[in-house]
Amino acid sequence: MITSEHGENYWINGCAAYVMECLGEPDYDYWLFAGITGDNFTQHYSHTIFTSESASGYLAEDNPVQFYESIFLKCGYAATYISGEEVLKNTEKYLQTLIDYIDKGIPVIRCGGSTGVFVGYEDYGKVLLYITGDKSEPERVAFDEVFEFKPFHGYGYKGGWIFVGDKKENRPLSKIYREAVDAIAPMQLIKTDTYCFGADAFRAWASDIESGKFDKMTAEEFDPWCDHTNYVCTLATNGSCCHGFLERAQELNPDMDYIEKVSTLYRKIAEMWGGDNNHNDPDNLEALGGGFNVTLESLQDKERRGKIAAKIREFAKVSDEIVRILKSNDNL
Repeated sequence: MITSEHGENYWINGCAAYVMECLGEPDYDYWLFAGITGDNFTQHYSHTIFTSESASGYLAEDNPVQFYESIFLKCGYAATYISGEEVLKNTEKYLQTLIDYIDKGIPVIRCGGSTGVFVGYEDYGKVLLYITGDKSEPERVAFDEVFEFKPFHGYGYKGGWIFVGDKKENRPLSKIYREAVDAIAPMQLIKTDTYCFGADAFRAWASDIESGKFDKMTAEEFDPWCDHTNYVCTLATNGSCCHGFLERAQELNPDMDYIEKVSTLYRKIAEMWGGDNNHNDPDNLEALGGGFNVTLESLQDKERRGKIAAKIREFAKVSDEIVRILKSNDNL
């Protein structure tokens, strides 16, 4: 479904691409969907408890019907989201629908928590065949256990099923890419009481670090992934992996020459992160001890965390500039 070592870290996009591949749409690949959802361009941060590893996860939790169905509508396809609660209320109906889809060679997406695709069934649907993550073979899951899947780290919502239906419109690929680029800036400005995106996400993250969020936290309470490194993973992924999409968007829309400037700024984010071969910034986040190598001790040390927070605020300034360039060209 996805290949993690290629930076395909947002699983819903891999699920969508897999369904499109089965429908004979090879142009609708992982990277296109990572652009459509905004995942490959958007930093996220939770003000409360960690609930998602991607920006799209927050949007899906707020309004799953609107979010999931719109992904496919942008590609010209009808889609229907059914909540887990509704599936359990009408088990016979939706299990038969799933069987019908799989019999036609169309996988059914399981979203929320353990996101993946149902690709087969046994014993009239009492057992479902399910692929998720980097796995190359499906696992067998009893239908009765489908909605007992625990979301990653115990957070998130129960989720549901997505049935991708008929093609309603032949949408030019150039327009799909153009619309996705046009949607980047507005998404960076989303902010709620529980989470925020873009520059605000970087600033909120830096503020929490500097204000002493971790001062009284014990080693047992500290979860590096939920408390810090997932946000590092997001900026590292986006800074490194959005460029193929942007190049394709510009290739299909030659008038959007400002895309090159946007790509340059995302490359700057990768350099400021400092991982892999990005060493143009000697004071990068990894060098400061605020990247994947973070420790609770670093976040509790005022001097060290102050430098980490200052660096994260630099990411916010780059994000601001990305939005400025995109908004100044949004009528072209």
